[in-house]
Amino acid sequence: MAKKKHRYSDKEHRQIEHIKENEEARGVDSRHAEAIGYATVNKQNPGKHRFTAKEDRQAEHIMESEEQRGKTEAEAKRIAYATVNKQRS
Repeated sequence: MAKKKHRYSDKEHRQIEHIKENEEARGVDSRHAEAIGYATVNKQNPGKHRFTAKEDRQAEHIMESEEQRGKTEAEAKRIAYATVNKQRS
């Protein structure tokens, strides 16, 4: 079986956890704090591809479906990429 490639390095995971803890200390709820952590790490290295082309297409399809169900664009995107992430793990 092929070894699964992780999207984030150990260092990035530590950064995400540190950001999450700081945001929670400021009063941000845990889920949103974690999202801020991931967004921050992603912003620091925008050239690093986190998803394959196929995964991006899957996310786009899910986003469209969620928007048709009445979700905002931001919520639909969050759901789409969370779903793709879950399928990969």
